[in-house]
Amino acid sequence: MPTAPSLLEQHPLLRHLSEAQLVQLRQMGEVESYSPGEDIVVEGSLGDALFLVLSGDVVVHRGPQTFATLSANDFFGEMSLVEPAPRSATVTAMSAAFLFRLPHDALRRLISEDPSAASVLLVQVVKTLSERLRRANTMLSSVDRLADWLAGSMV
Repeated sequence: MPTAPSLLEQHPLLRHLSEAQLVQLRQMGEVESYSPGEDIVVEGSLGDALFLVLSGDVVVHRGPQTFATLSANDFFGEMSLVEPAPRSATVTAMSAAFLFRLPHDALRRLISEDPSAASVLLVQVVKTLSERLRRANTMLSSVDRLADWLAGSMV
């Protein structure tokens, strides 16, 4: 299995950073390991870090309701990059998992120390969020069409 640093440099959010920028970012965060069933973040707790999933699977949920299952190359906690706020869901490891935790303060420091690296990171976050929004819009559109069809078939 690749080492955590090599998994970090392969993560889509960081792929476009130079080696020097990766070293700098590596020093600003930390790799954490989680066991199956272990909570990574808990709904209502302070969201003060972005997490990059390096290996394993995690589930995003609120109680029994699952919102997403994330694997290597995914991330969560992106809203905390803008402003620390209470977490909207709990994230739990489904398997042994390695994650890179980048604190909110580290991004603020990166913005002042290396605006280019911060820009690359934030552009990748925005691209991913845009893709997620497009998928959500497509799903909502499908639900609307199904609702219209159901309403028409009941007449």
